[in-house]
Amino acid sequence: MNRFFDEAPDLVRISGTVFGGRYRIVRPLGEGGMSTVFLAEDTKLPGKKWAVKRTREYGISELSAAREAAVLMKLSHPYLPHVVDFFPPDEEGFSHLVMEYIDGVTLQQLFERNDGPLPVPALIRYSIQLCELLEYMHEMESGPIIFRDIKPSNIMIDTRDHVRLIDFGIARKQTADRHADTVPLGTIGFAAPELLERGYSDMRSDLYSLGATLYYLLSEGRTFHARRELLELTGGARESMLADLVARLLDDVPERRPQSAAVARAVLEQCLESDKARASSSAAEGLVPTHEIRRMRIVVGGLYAGAGATFTAVTIASLLGDAGIANAVVEHPRVRPELYGMLDGERNAPPNYDYWSSRPDDGGSPWRNGRTEWIVIHPIQAGAVSSVNLEQRLYRINAAVTIIDVGEHWLEPDVSELLDEADVIVAVADPNPSRWMLPLTGNYASALMKRREEGGEVHFIANKSVSFKGSKEWLHSFPVKPSATIPNVAYEEIVRSSWKGEPVQQQPSVKPMLHKALATWIGQTLVPLRDSGGGRLGIGWLGKFFSVRS
Repeated sequence: MNRFFDEAPDLVRISGTVFGGRYRIVRPLGEGGMSTVFLAEDTKLPGKKWAVKRTREYGISELSAAREAAVLMKLSHPYLPHVVDFFPPDEEGFSHLVMEYIDGVTLQQLFERNDGPLPVPALIRYSIQLCELLEYMHEMESGPIIFRDIKPSNIMIDTRDHVRLIDFGIARKQTADRHADTVPLGTIGFAAPELLERGYSDMRSDLYSLGATLYYLLSEGRTFHARRELLELTGGARESMLADLVARLLDDVPERRPQSAAVARAVLEQCLESDKARASSSAAEGLVPTHEIRRMRIVVGGLYAGAGATFTAVTIASLLGDAGIANAVVEHPRVRPELYGMLDGERNAPPNYDYWSSRPDDGGSPWRNGRTEWIVIHPIQAGAVSSVNLEQRLYRINAAVTIIDVGEHWLEPDVSELLDEADVIVAVADPNPSRWMLPLTGNYASALMKRREEGGEVHFIANKSVSFKGSKEWLHSFPVKPSATIPNVAYEEIVRSSWKGEPVQQQPSVKPMLHKALATWIGQTLVPLRDSGGGRLGIGWLGKFFSVRS
């Protein structure tokens, strides 16, 4: 009998099982040929999550989970998962490796969701990080560690936009007098030819796999192994340098490849410097297209105070984050600060976080949750925050979608300027009849309708919807039919989440109904938008994602 898991063979029955006296299995995260990774809760540290890799041993030394644990326990690097526990094979042949839970998505998942190739600058940054990690692994004092299985599905991007290399199942220590690996393993299409043909690998084999990964991601999913065609990239010096590096990394002869990760990293850094120089030169000449320096911007506000603008902004961010889209939620300097309390900033804000009101020109330590970055006003500084240089600050946010909460300050001059630049404007109202009677409510609605009539992408959203006798009358009170209706979230859920310092939008009991309420609107509204240069905003797969999940 398995001493850690129930005897039930199906994964559903395993959920809820506690093993090792500490780790309660929640649900499967992913499954491979010989192992399954589960999300687990720590019963001794409430709220702490772990990833548990359950592997059936097959007697092949290169596939031993114990070997994977031994390799990882020797390593300590921010781009690697941290191992905390290992349970050797039980009587059924299953071993269990307990690791840090990484909140993020793999490069393969990002690639599959994206409409076209992933952005070149992002891929260069991720590749530089991988080279930094490979330098560390290849230069171990005890001898180089060769990963041997670099590919998009083994590279995670975490919530800090950093790579995390996962699945060390076939990694090995390189031995100088060893001319062949015990078992010639690797993924066809990404593994170096010397590994597949001769069963031998060294540091340059990992560099080949890095090149194969870049080729795959930059050529719409084709593999160099199958095509044997040089990578063609359109653009300037950056693309030319990158294509040349990929070709060198993919050379069949290891001696003709870059001989170390440091060499490859230096070329990648030159690609970035070339890109920065081009951007600076173009900016100085006034030639930078708008779509290269700004992405999608959504302005969200309420028709009156308390309508739920902040709740709606965070809900949109939550859905975008679930779709793997990096986004930022910004509290406009004029609003009453709510995010700090909602997110329990006293407990959860990074120690060196620079609040929006005091953020230096070069930016501060980011505060992120999932794929969302929070740009928060500290309650103590409320009212003392200046909107001077607001536009410059917004441009420095590195996210595909920026969501700005302007509260009910629609007619303020600095907010009007934001509305002029917004791709989407969202006005929120709830069923409270007394607030609908306020004179300003009508003024705000009229001003927004004027923008809509002039061609602006203005949408009204009904918030806190409940079943009551006058519900139809309420919905007909909007200037136009609401684009979406958000159901009321129980006050108990909001309070419970607030005390936990987590957005209620991410709670399992709340997320499905919010997804159902807004997914269609997001898929239909955000996808068709184009930037001012006529190009897609880079999230064209969003409609497909939401239409499938709705």
